[in-house]
Amino acid sequence: MGNRFTVKDFIFLCIFIVLVVILGFTLGCFNYLTHQVAGLRSDLQNIEAEQTAQLYILHTIERKGIRTTSPVSPRNHATSGDIRKTLPDGSRYVMFPNPPLPPYNPYSRPDFAYGDWLVESLDSEPNRIMPFVPKSESAMTIQASVLESLLVRNPLTLRYDPWLARSYTMSKNGLKLTFVLRRRAKFSNGHPVTAQDVVFSYDTLMNPAVNCAPLRSYYTDITSCRALSARKVVFTFKHPYFKALGMAGALPIIPKSVYGFPKISEFNSHGKLLVGSGPYVLKRWSAGQDIVLTRNPRYWGPRPIFNRIVYRFISNPQASLQSLLAGQIDADPLEPSQWLKYRRRKSFLAKFTTYKYLSSSSGYSYIGWNLKKPWFKDRRTRTALAMLVNQPAIIKTFMHGLAVQNTGPFNPISPQNNPHVKPIPYDPAQAAILLKKAGWRMDSDGLLERGGVKFRFGLTIPSQFPLYKRIAEYIKQQFATAGIDMQINPLDFTTLIQKINHRHFSAVMLGWSGSIENDPYQIWYSGSYKDEGSNAGDFDDPLADKLIIDGRRTLNYKKRMHIWHQLQAVIYRQQPYLFLFTSYDLIAINKRIHNTKPYPVTGVDEADWYVPLALQKYR
Repeated sequence: MGNRFTVKDFIFLCIFIVLVVILGFTLGCFNYLTHQVAGLRSDLQNIEAEQTAQLYILHTIERKGIRTTSPVSPRNHATSGDIRKTLPDGSRYVMFPNPPLPPYNPYSRPDFAYGDWLVESLDSEPNRIMPFVPKSESAMTIQASVLESLLVRNPLTLRYDPWLARSYTMSKNGLKLTFVLRRRAKFSNGHPVTAQDVVFSYDTLMNPAVNCAPLRSYYTDITSCRALSARKVVFTFKHPYFKALGMAGALPIIPKSVYGFPKISEFNSHGKLLVGSGPYVLKRWSAGQDIVLTRNPRYWGPRPIFNRIVYRFISNPQASLQSLLAGQIDADPLEPSQWLKYRRRKSFLAKFTTYKYLSSSSGYSYIGWNLKKPWFKDRRTRTALAMLVNQPAIIKTFMHGLAVQNTGPFNPISPQNNPHVKPIPYDPAQAAILLKKAGWRMDSDGLLERGGVKFRFGLTIPSQFPLYKRIAEYIKQQFATAGIDMQINPLDFTTLIQKINHRHFSAVMLGWSGSIENDPYQIWYSGSYKDEGSNAGDFDDPLADKLIIDGRRTLNYKKRMHIWHQLQAVIYRQQPYLFLFTSYDLIAINKRIHNTKPYPVTGVDEADWYVPLALQKYR
């Protein structure tokens, strides 16, 4: 009888079970909330880190005298449903159901209209416009309206937004990037953009038989690019890389149906074949005259604004300005002397909108030494050459003060630039001492000589830039006072690039475009000398190589900036280039073009431009 299970026992058992269930449910809710809070904390940390980096850039720019402006509110239909979040496994996920509109949204303007032509000038005619292989800025300008990539960079936030890809996922360790393509994305020939096209584009770029070593250098840390399905592709990296998202996302995607040649070597020979998924297609290339792009009738994205984009080849800056004044082109980058002269004219300002700014793409001019040549092998000689050039006088006289002196290869408005590296001063007396220590002696002809080699060399310059010729002549005079004979050799741009690629030069005056944070591997890593890489002067410094590799693999923003600052100090001390200046972007735009205001960091963006219907001139 004492062991009998009673009704009272049953009631107590039920109460106990209910309490256990309630306790379990409470613990489950607590655990769920804990995970949610952790996830939110992770999201906030990622957002805070990204905002901190961008604010650091913008604050640096403001400290250097460039005022930031507020964006125009875009119509938000293209951004509704956008997702940026950190997943439970720590990976980052971004999804845009629709391609993003420009921050300075032209479509929302009350006078917006489709149509008309945009006519611009190029200072040199490209020798080819085939994807990957061109090495001229003019070719890349043309390609930008025809070729597209998986991601685009927002010119205001500087974040990467999905474009051909609808979404991307980046693993927590940064070694795996997965993209899912948009279903409606297609090439101008009507073929859909597939994961196989992405793989084909990557394989083509990485094939040594394709003449694109400078671009290929940015993709050396990728171990594989694989299609997981028709619309899903994954990039795998062997090391963390600070530009992994930017470079994989920026890979131009080309159609295998067009570029799948029987022999890969054919890729280098089809100079005028340009087919992509972009808003425009190549209509005509008239040698020596212009290249015409027309609206892509099959374009999958937002409707292209202009009916045509015309690029006219005008190598002479004065001729280009005259074309602008005559209404034959719509926009023109001005030389400093032109800027000062025409900004004083009310008639000019009534017809043209003008902008002056430093942007993330503002590059630098330089004289590059071929370090294999006997004159430039030692650092003391190269430093002496820098001391013989009065760079402040060049900026004041030839640039009319519209430039800033460089102390290395990084954009002067970027946090990548080391503000503690001071310019080598103009000091001919100290230069003479250094030259003597380097073994140079004055001969009976009044020229420096060392080991039977006279200090006489040629400086190659692009013939279409009169400004470069004037600066070169000034530098020639300054070198002559020290017993150095520099001959100036003007060449057309195509021939000049061939000379550089084949290393047939002693010294060259050129310029590099900039970015808010560039990867120095392409130009400064010792291995970038081979295969017509961009390290044409054969700069080879073990410490610089180590810093370049360390910087590429450092994902922490502040630590990476510290590495770049060290690298800049090393490069500037070695003086493989005579770093000259970064000039302001000076541009005049016909006022019939609207919505041209520059972005704070990236400058003007032609994707924002349009012509109101009443002002259109081409039908």
